[in-house]
Amino acid sequence: GLWGLVNNAGISTFGEVEFTSMDTYMEVAEVNLWGTVRTTKAFLPLIRRSKGRVVNISSMMGRMGSPARSPYCITKFGVEAFSDCLRYEMQPQGVTVSIVEPGNFIAG
Repeated sequence: GLWGLVNNAGISTFGEVEFTSMDTYMEVAEVNLWGTVRTTKAFLPLIRRSKGRVVNISSMMGRMGSPARSPYCITKFGVEAFSDCLRYEMQPQGVTVSIVEPGNFIAG
């Protein structure tokens, strides 16, 4: 089995809703939300077998909106919901599901 999985891929964009293309929304969702779901589904049988854990990296913006960040916020809200649902499903099977919600920081 596999003891742990950390879903950490993510991209962000800046722009007001009116001026952000649907392609941008879809690109951010593909990485931030669907990448998390896809990767989790691929490895979940191994995680379940070892009673391991899934750690999903979300964001403070997965709990609150922010101007000019709607694609990012929407997808991180989705990661939060997915993680909560997965936690309820996996808890009886001994699998731990956690969310890490970093705040603002300077990456360098």
